[in-house]
Amino acid sequence: MHSMTKGLVAVAFLAGFGLGWTVKGDDAVVSAQGETSFMMKRIYTGDDGLSHVEEIALNAQSVMEQVTGAVVRVSQPGSFSDWHVGPSRRYIINLTDGGQLEVADGKVDLPAGSVEYIDDLTGKGHTTSNVGQSPRVSVHLELVDQQQIIGPIGQR
Repeated sequence: MHSMTKGLVAVAFLAGFGLGWTVKGDDAVVSAQGETSFMMKRIYTGDDGLSHVEEIALNAQSVMEQVTGAVVRVSQPGSFSDWHVGPSRRYIINLTDGGQLEVADGKVDLPAGSVEYIDDLTGKGHTTSNVGQSPRVSVHLELVDQQQIIGPIGQR
């Protein structure tokens, strides 16, 4: 079962990177000429007790986390989850369009190929919805390390 989880994680990351590369194809050409990284959205609890979002580089250092497993989730168009905190620290890889979060800073669209790093385990939390016309498919990778980091990490 352990090797099956590793396989699912590998497939999920490859699918996420593949979709991100496809969706951001023009950016990939530009980034080959510069130092632009693929970014992920980190949802975190601020010192104010509210959830915020920051963009952090998605690279080998930022994703070196052990995971306990992978779960594929499907949410129907129009689905909505009112204010809640993340159930655990996790990565979410969006395989389709339509996802949207709301945090203290406003609404955040989650296109196909985007990666979320959920780290808002306390405070007011965020809302989640599928604003698309099709089912939203995402892969959730729960992290072994559940030690929440308060505040932004991109400025450290």
